[in-house]
Amino acid sequence: MPDALHQLTTTLGTPPPPEFATLTPDELATLNTYVQAALDQRKAALDDALDSGMRLIPRLARPAVKKVLGL
Repeated sequence: MPDALHQLTTTLGTPPPPEFATLTPDELATLNTYVQAALDQRKAALDDALDSGMRLIPRLARPAVKKVLGL
């Protein structure tokens, strides 16, 4: 169980609530899979939104905008 709980902690980036310690390793692994999938979907959606937004900016200004945004 510590391995599955450690993996979930790594995925979340913060310690999970103490109640999660009562979950079985299989439940923790499933939860970790769901959390990772949600994070991946969120990243993909944000990347798509950024790409869409960058298309609205004139091509010559894009490098400056990316620099300001830290991209």
